[in-house]
Amino acid sequence: MKAIVKAQRAVGAQLQDLPVPEIQPDEMLVKVLATGICGSDRDSYEWRPNKHGLQLPVTMGHEFFGEVVKVGSHVSGYKVGDRISSDSHMPCGECYLCRTGKAHLCMKRGVLGFQKNGCFAEYVALPAVAAFKMPGDTKPEYGALMEPMGVAFHAAMKTSLSGKKVLVIGLGALGYMIKDFAKMLGATRVIVCSTNDKKIQQCLDEGSDYGVNSKTEDVVAKVLEYTDGNGADVVFEMTGANHLYNLGLDCCAYGGTMVEVGVPSEGNAGVTIDDYFNRVMAKEINIEAIFGRYFYDTWELMKDLLETGKLRPEKYVGGVIKLEEFEKGFQMAKTSIGRIIMIPPHED
Repeated sequence: MKAIVKAQRAVGAQLQDLPVPEIQPDEMLVKVLATGICGSDRDSYEWRPNKHGLQLPVTMGHEFFGEVVKVGSHVSGYKVGDRISSDSHMPCGECYLCRTGKAHLCMKRGVLGFQKNGCFAEYVALPAVAAFKMPGDTKPEYGALMEPMGVAFHAAMKTSLSGKKVLVIGLGALGYMIKDFAKMLGATRVIVCSTNDKKIQQCLDEGSDYGVNSKTEDVVAKVLEYTDGNGADVVFEMTGANHLYNLGLDCCAYGGTMVEVGVPSEGNAGVTIDDYFNRVMAKEINIEAIFGRYFYDTWELMKDLLETGKLRPEKYVGGVIKLEEFEKGFQMAKTSIGRIIMIPPHED
């Protein structure tokens, strides 16, 4: 089978011919019908500092939709032909966190495409615990969006947004989703922030209330002006960039909430909060961190929103290409406001 492999501690990846994976008794063999390029995949591909602990070699990818073609002897509830989406986290199902409703934070977890061979391939061996059954008529490109939409919705539900003024910093695919989810959950004003005027205008055309360019404008001054000097009640920081994290805190209202979704871009150095007392303590800022989605609460919610037509996944597809065009896909992902989806070849 064809697979995109990260094999070297350098920029890039290789399209390789690999054997179809063997499955363990608790796994399923899944034919990958569509797979999305996440920002963390770009981190790995471009070999940024925050990915230098990646276990290599590894087949990349963790967002996908597929069809079950083989079921392990210990697996129940699934059969050949089922269409599934998957979480990227592989929980053990036995530790304290798994037993208390926080399996996405499992202390023994592996992450697909990082500690376990992923889905940038024709087939993937998937632990059944991570699978989520989808309607058979789900369009593959939309099914591959379930994982990132789940992250965005999990983040949006970390704090009450009803009646709140919300700032979204960073308009990649997740930021683009969150600005919609914030409105859905009752935010009265949604402010979007990016260095890309085209993305800002697109969000304004779709119902966002105010936009600011962090490259050319004084974001803090603009946000304070728009919110009558109070700041945003909730700030979603989507980039992981240190200076934007601090900027987000400056834009956050007294008693407000900062939700950190972006993976820190400086590796083990993480994020440094300058002037912590005035930026956080004196304002009583509540800081929430996001890593994944709830098993299986978020998945059930996302499925229901899709089935009732409250979500429009088509708008979050930034482009569809062949798996073999992955290098082009990584370039497209740098500027796309939607997710770039790759389709494996499946010569069979």
